[in-house]
Amino acid sequence: MDFFSGIIGHERPLAVLGKALSTGNLHHAYLFLGPGGVGKKTTAQAFARAVILSDDPQGEAYWRENVHPDFLNIDRLEKKTQIGIEQINREMEPWLALKPYRASHRVVIINSAHLMSLPAANALLKTLEEPPAHAVIILVADQQMLLETIISRCQMVRFRLLSVEDLESFFRLKGMERSRASHLGRLSQGSLANAVQLASTDELEHLWQQAWTLTVKLASGNEIEIFKCADEIEKQPTVMTTLLTTLLRDIFICQNTDKQDLLVVERNAGDYARIKPLHGNRVLESLACIETLRSKFQGPIRSGLLSLNIAYCLRDALQ
Repeated sequence: MDFFSGIIGHERPLAVLGKALSTGNLHHAYLFLGPGGVGKKTTAQAFARAVILSDDPQGEAYWRENVHPDFLNIDRLEKKTQIGIEQINREMEPWLALKPYRASHRVVIINSAHLMSLPAANALLKTLEEPPAHAVIILVADQQMLLETIISRCQMVRFRLLSVEDLESFFRLKGMERSRASHLGRLSQGSLANAVQLASTDELEHLWQQAWTLTVKLASGNEIEIFKCADEIEKQPTVMTTLLTTLLRDIFICQNTDKQDLLVVERNAGDYARIKPLHGNRVLESLACIETLRSKFQGPIRSGLLSLNIAYCLRDALQ
């Protein structure tokens, strides 16, 4: 059974995990680390399923109904900004200490592991120092914000942004016509989650025009436009941040090269002359800052504050 058949890209991580499965040489802990929205969680689920069902092929029905007794999935609780210690020492530890019921291993996935509180991280560290022989712990993290002592006790599996070709193929297999699939692949900036959200947005063309209007107004330097932009970002953080950073990138490329094939949206090239020349270092610094801020939307920082800082970064790049 090909447990990874539904995953696009990520050939190197899948090769590492496939070898562990084929040899039976499983590490007690893995850290799936990489940008958000590229398929880490999906891969973790597939790997967990493979570990369990390789020993328990009759357990497919339990897995399908999400009731397999040897699998535990930990997510940040609703209305909580962090994964708390109680989820580790009251939920995971007692469960993991029990012997497997059907399979040879008990597998736990901790999603958004970079959002663990310090007490939760310290509790996890104790388990990693002396894990049960049957334990397989998979940490899924967007940022390398975990304790170094935790990282050192995990096998690192790094994930990268997806290629435009991978994303285009994903949509083509779902029956999408080529030009739209290619456009979404370029616009999503390597994130499958971004691509899917953009594809499901009914008013993508309207939002693109709105992002362009915000960009022009931010370039004017008027302070009030920063707050207006922040309000629009907060309504749809993923979509609007993607569109605004794509525009910033395209403007800079158009102003500094004659390679229009590098633009995400070529048809807008003529409009970019309306923006005064951008400074390369400032653009790169702003894009890096925005990427860091965007990754924190699922964390403890208020979304309004993140949106405002993103708007300031955009304004600074356009001055």
